[in-house]
Amino acid sequence: INHNGCDTNKRQRGKGMLPLEGIKVLDFSLAMMAPLCAMMLGDMGAEVIKVERIQGEEIRKGRGAGTDAMYTKEQLEELMKREELLPDWAHWMANNRNKRSLAIDVRQEKVREIILKLAKDTDVVLHSFRPGTMDKLGLSYKDIIKINPQVIYCTVYGFGASGPFSHRIGGDLYTQALTGMVNHMGGPNVPPTTIPFIFIDHGGAMLTAYGLMLALFHRQRTGEGQELWINQTDVGMWLQATEIGSYLIDGYIRKKTGRGGEFPPAGAFQVKDGPMVSWFTAGPFWPQFCQAVGLEHLINDPRFENDEVRYEHMEELYAILDPILQTRTRAEWQQVFKAARLRVDPCLTYEELCAPHPQVEANEGIITMEHPIRGKIRMLGLPVKLTKTPGKPQRHPPLLGEHTTQILLETGYSQEEIAQLEM
Repeated sequence: INHNGCDTNKRQRGKGMLPLEGIKVLDFSLAMMAPLCAMMLGDMGAEVIKVERIQGEEIRKGRGAGTDAMYTKEQLEELMKREELLPDWAHWMANNRNKRSLAIDVRQEKVREIILKLAKDTDVVLHSFRPGTMDKLGLSYKDIIKINPQVIYCTVYGFGASGPFSHRIGGDLYTQALTGMVNHMGGPNVPPTTIPFIFIDHGGAMLTAYGLMLALFHRQRTGEGQELWINQTDVGMWLQATEIGSYLIDGYIRKKTGRGGEFPPAGAFQVKDGPMVSWFTAGPFWPQFCQAVGLEHLINDPRFENDEVRYEHMEELYAILDPILQTRTRAEWQQVFKAARLRVDPCLTYEELCAPHPQVEANEGIITMEHPIRGKIRMLGLPVKLTKTPGKPQRHPPLLGEHTTQILLETGYSQEEIAQLEM
């Protein structure tokens, strides 16, 4: 029996029940990482209430979290007037399906009472504010456990709960820099290079969901709630677990390899109709590769005879290879390499991937939802495929405050009381 009085074994036996059905989540989080985590919980059946400020978080309209402070009052008012006419940003929508939106001002005492009523029957509280923010609002872990001692209270930080950087605003780019990613990206003669994807936030969402599942599993066993933290710095390091682990154990530092990888020509290369990748072009496969592309005379060339010297002469190697590789298409080279018992794979564009690609379609990697403003929208499907209790997207990304009245009525407020709360 969980703390909401649900027989979890019975629930799991029920037809059509989702794994997290009956789990309630209060999601105060901003930006990308924690909101994506809450969305993932919703995909598996959790009831998620997204608590937003009345004007909505900045990300809804395409601005970075915390950017309000960069504008004067007049500039901000004018900006928000223009934003009212804009649809919700695709980046925001991609991380916020399955949620009901409660738009209120949590700084007001009457509103704080609403949150505490909701928190009394909540399984998970999730936020991504800096240290001390929830304490000031009277919504910290120690405040919530007074009314709900079995709550799982999760905080997502940029740099951690303590330490000299703990009060800094986090961000994917800053974490890439701190954890060594930028310094090790690109080629040996290329300026520092960032990863052009929200890489830390996406990995962090998955690790946050993992942490919450551990805490919920512990509570199911013992009845104990608890507080947990996750920060982007730890996430960034764990996303490089193999490379950082090799450095810690052996002092090995991965080279800045660029297009060719550490053992060229393994890695990416351009052909007639786009790029391809292969790993089986180096080491013991070098002779086979040379024969496949018609360059047998390079097999024992002292500039290229082993992985180490090929790396040193990488630019010379590509000057020879590129004109030859660009004479055939990806499909043609796949047949050539297959005949040589080697492998190359095409590097797809988003258009090719989402066309949809038959492999993506076969695994339901992309799904379609109805949105009240945009109509049919396509979104990523679920990456975890359970056979007996498969999850499924529950709701479209909510409009700002779309469910405020509904949630307040469910919490016990009358229409008259709700009207008095409007600000």
